[in-house]
Amino acid sequence: LLGLGSAAAAEAIGRGTEEYLITSHKQEAPAHMPQLKSSLGVIYATNPFGADHQSSEHDAAYEKDFDSYAERLKVLDLTQPQPKRSLTPEKIRYAVQTQYIYSAMDSVNVCQFVYGPTWQLFHVDQLRDLIEYVTGWDITVPEIMTVGERRLNMLRAFNAREGIDREQDKLPEKMFKKALKGGRSDGLKVDRAQFEAALDEYYRQNEWDIETGIPTRHKLEALDLGWVAEMLKI
Repeated sequence: LLGLGSAAAAEAIGRGTEEYLITSHKQEAPAHMPQLKSSLGVIYATNPFGADHQSSEHDAAYEKDFDSYAERLKVLDLTQPQPKRSLTPEKIRYAVQTQYIYSAMDSVNVCQFVYGPTWQLFHVDQLRDLIEYVTGWDITVPEIMTVGERRLNMLRAFNAREGIDREQDKLPEKMFKKALKGGRSDGLKVDRAQFEAALDEYYRQNEWDIETGIPTRHKLEALDLGWVAEMLKI
């Protein structure tokens, strides 16, 4: 039973076991907690394949560690570091922009410990060079980001077709109700109102429907994905 995952096990066992889950979209959360890394909570909740710590860059690089990565983040037009644990519109923009990069890296099948927007061995500029050397394409970093954005929208549309929308974009209740204990994150929990407002902002920046979290026809057509809009009948 446990081999099916904790969410499936809790569903089968019942008796209030759902309260112990630490899952989003039935995917167990990694050991990077949204109580401290606030933007990861938004990504965990909205990511088409559930909680994943390798789908966007972590908060610290746009907070206390910004000076170490300023030149690299400047390439993505990310130049305004934000307060610790914040979920400002600018912090959400950081999450969205780096999510596009990580999505593109998945598309070209490169290791996220080698290429990436901050601490990795090679930067996205060098990823651009690699793609050009292999394919001969004179591609730009913004075009690479569009590759990632298109992938994200198609994944999101696939889920929408299967009946998944904002209603399922949640964090486990435990993260809102029970504070962490010990270490740097002692006493921290996710603020529900701040989280819901951040979800709105995340959908807005992606140009998705705020009520449903589903990509809009306008956005899909802008990404040359009109056929996806037809599939969704939107």
